[in-house]
Amino acid sequence: MMKKSTLFKKSVLIISLALILGLFVGCTIIIPDTGQTGTVYINITNSDWRYEIYLDSYSNYLGTTNVYGEKTFYDVPTGWHTFYAEDVDGYDSGQKTQKITTGSNYVNIQVY
Repeated sequence: MMKKSTLFKKSVLIISLALILGLFVGCTIIIPDTGQTGTVYINITNSDWRYEIYLDSYSNYLGTTNVYGEKTFYDVPTGWHTFYAEDVDGYDSGQKTQKITTGSNYVNIQVY
């Protein structure tokens, strides 16, 4: 049977080695998913047309606005996000980065 002090020393040594090895692998910050969402009201401020809306990258399509450049999205994860807007004809586009909180969020995007 090991003494408690020996077991404690080995535990500290193992934890220390794991932390040191982690430094060689790289620093990764893990942000836990809180599961909280908000409602986002998109408005294209300088155009009345239909726009495809993407979240954080052009591979994450959310939906298309109405002909007035407006659309509501539900259950958008909280935190900082970039919303991309591109008209359905591919001529104009714009983006807006904004922090999304629980509840209502109004994201106004200018396109060029």
